[in-house]
Amino acid sequence: MIKLNITCREATEIVLKAEDRAMPLAERLSLRLHYRICGNCRRFARQVELMRTASARWRKYTED
Repeated sequence: MIKLNITCREATEIVLKAEDRAMPLAERLSLRLHYRICGNCRRFARQVELMRTASARWRKYTED
């Protein structure tokens, strides 16, 4: 069952868990709906993505 109305805390948990696993469709939809009303969670997700990218680049840089 898809939970359409998630809290910011739940959205944060989903974003952080997405680092380790693929998000199911229900979670992706819930997150998208939440992002439409919550700019803070959108910003947090962008910051997490930025950190993921920076970490990947740093690992690649240090391996070379």
